[in-house]
Amino acid sequence: MKGYRSSLTNLMYSMDLQPRFFFKMFKSKKGPSNLRPGAIPPDEVKKLIKEFGVHKKINIRRIQYEGSPEEKPITVQIVHIRDDYFTAKVVNVERSIKQDINDKLVYIKGGGGTIDFYYNDGDIYSIEEDIDEVVIRKMDDETLLSILQALDIDESILVSYYDNVKGGVINGTGKLVAKDLENRSFKVELTLINDIELEKPKYLTFDMDKDKVLDLEVVI
Repeated sequence: MKGYRSSLTNLMYSMDLQPRFFFKMFKSKKGPSNLRPGAIPPDEVKKLIKEFGVHKKINIRRIQYEGSPEEKPITVQIVHIRDDYFTAKVVNVERSIKQDINDKLVYIKGGGGTIDFYYNDGDIYSIEEDIDEVVIRKMDDETLLSILQALDIDESILVSYYDNVKGGVINGTGKLVAKDLENRSFKVELTLINDIELEKPKYLTFDMDKDKVLDLEVVI
């Protein structure tokens, strides 16, 4: 083996190659960005992602192999930000609700799961904050408190709120089971969420200072 190494080293020097350079050729390395025409430069993508931050819901369009941008963006929620890439969860509210109902089932329709986006892939055409994150505004506190004051316990209600985990608007039907006006909170029992009938009632407690309640009304 010693003689083999000496022969290999002599061969490299006779080829005018330094040993360090020779072995470097066989090491894996991060390749340069293969930026597709019209794509956002990797450094700019990285900067935008850091500005959005973890948990932010965004829309991403990528440039396909043939060179044209995707017709529709994919909506994702950022879950991790790394030096070389970021990981995002595909947002599908209805799919998430169904999985909550029965976690033994896997719903393929509509997609789901997470995706790793490497900055050096050079295939991202556009990144925009999701419209829900921009235009959705929580219900005015004074209005919400007045509605809660008028509601009776066990009264049928409709409640609409923004779910940060699922990354979308949830519309629930059920009843008011508790309210605490002094501490600005209330609890509901929901039997229908986004037109999906629940096998078991779902109980949610809303904190007006933390949760984004969009609407609350009586079912007539």
